Amino acid sequence: MWRSRAKYLDRVGEGLDRAYAEAEVETHRFDNTRMVIFSDLHRGTGDRADDFRPCRKIYHAALGYYGSLDFRLFLLGDIEELWERLIGTIVGQYESTLKLEKQFFDRGAAVRFVGNHDESLAWPWNRSVIERFINGQPLREGLIIRLVDSADRPIGELFFVHGHQGIHYSWFDRFVVKRLWAPIQRLSGITVGMPSSDHSIRLLHEQALYEWARQRKDLLLVCGHTHHPVFMSTAWEQTVRDELEALRATDASREAIAMKEAQLNWVAADLDEMKSALPEDARPCYFNTGCCSFQDGSITGIEIVDGRIRLVRWSGESGSPRRQALREADLANILGRCQNGVCSLQGPDASSAEELG
Repeated sequence: MWRSRAKYLDRVGEGLDRAYAEAEVETHRFDNTRMVIFSDLHRGTGDRADDFRPCRKIYHAALGYYGSLDFRLFLLGDIEELWERLIGTIVGQYESTLKLEKQFFDRGAAVRFVGNHDESLAWPWNRSVIERFINGQPLREGLIIRLVDSADRPIGELFFVHGHQGIHYSWFDRFVVKRLWAPIQRLSGITVGMPSSDHSIRLLHEQALYEWARQRKDLLLVCGHTHHPVFMSTAWEQTVRDELEALRATDASREAIAMKEAQLNWVAADLDEMKSALPEDARPCYFNTGCCSFQDGSITGIEIVDGRIRLVRWSGESGSPRRQALREADLANILGRCQNGVCSLQGPDASSAEELG
């Protein structure tokens, strides 16, 4: 699709530059923030082409949890699948879900971004349909949160976007997806060739996002779009692989090692053997929420709580909601490692996966 790697990286970089320049800015104490970030629900109409359908229950459970704890909700785009469906039919299918999100909007604790699959929400008709669920809040492309310490000294920035910046999709792309691909997907259940599903495109796009963030001082890029969970510029499956190697170097039992091996194989299968395009010594500047449309019904997101940032997974395999921290680190420590373009990934911050709640 893209013959020139350099041109692709440049286009994404230019798109992120523009979104950053136009983004509104908020200032928060780094140790007094409480937010959860989800992206890429791709809500449809409940048929086989609806990627959100298997995840609805666990997403509802997660919203109940975060609402009870007064979290702020960030929805990073591609929430509705407007390339394939009309907004009215999606709202009819998922009105109960929208009402749960509305509780965050009603207390001024929600921010909604647009992605490439739902950017037409800005059209007057679509906006009028969704308006009652977002309480008049703007639909954003980007947002910058500047973090300060207790003495109001700057620590760094969090930059939120969907992640499709710089890559433009024509009316023909949308026509093909809606009129030709959606009927095939309803019959087959397979997904369209995008960064979220095409291995080669995702690798290139992931590298473009990382390269842009790597060149910024004291900035963490948080986005979605690829559906691939990334924490501190390290893909989820690589985290588990590193934990397995570390476990083998200890006197851990064969059973413990076997279970970690099982977890690695499960992760690889769930992400369709996705490998990361990022270097092993990558700066911890790029974070990706993953998505809320995994085929196994699980969802992933990023929490930022009281100066900590963590990648979490919600699942319901056991018949009840389960929240698991996949990785976690201290925000100030991450940003401190990246001052003046120098980073060290050594230290005890990055925790291994553990079940929470």
